Amino acid sequence: MTEIDYPQLLLSLGIDLVLLYLLAYVFFYRRHKRRDVFVAISLINVTLFVLGGALGTFTISIGVGFALFSVISIFRLRSETLGWNEIVYLLVALAMGLNLGLPAYDLPVQTIYAVILVLAVYIVDHPKILRNQSTQQFSLVTDYVEIDPDQLRSKVEAQLGHPVKKIKIRNVTTAPATMKLEIES
Repeated sequence: MTEIDYPQLLLSLGIDLVLLYLLAYVFFYRRHKRRDVFVAISLINVTLFVLGGALGTFTISIGVGFALFSVISIFRLRSETLGWNEIVYLLVALAMGLNLGLPAYDLPVQTIYAVILVLAVYIVDHPKILRNQSTQQFSLVTDYVEIDPDQLRSKVEAQLGHPVKKIKIRNVTTAPATMKLEIES
């Protein structure tokens, strides 16, 4: 087991959090207003910081690390019904279980890492930190193909019965004529 340098741990955590604030809030959230993705970016970062610290305190095979990240990636690939927040909560729960289940370092260090995770979830996902936007995002499959942006907007708004903010074309098929759209309203 590697000895923990607590001042170094706190310094690297501070640097990580400052850079995370710039990346997730200043650069991403203020531009895109996607609270769910902001929460995901922030909590995945803190979770990986904790896992990196926990796994870095003792010798472990590289296979265990690859297996861990494979399990984590399955959540996003296999769970279309889960949103970003649910997936991140699952990731944090996995990290805490792994962190607290590793017998290779002492309980105070395990507790510090677990508390960092829980505090990060509490702060980053707190409704008073970032208010939910009144934006709805969903997928729409049409039975027509329209590539002119103004005509497409008119058709989608008529189909939905209300205005839309943004339309992103994800897929176009000509036989039969269909489009898969990402809609923000």
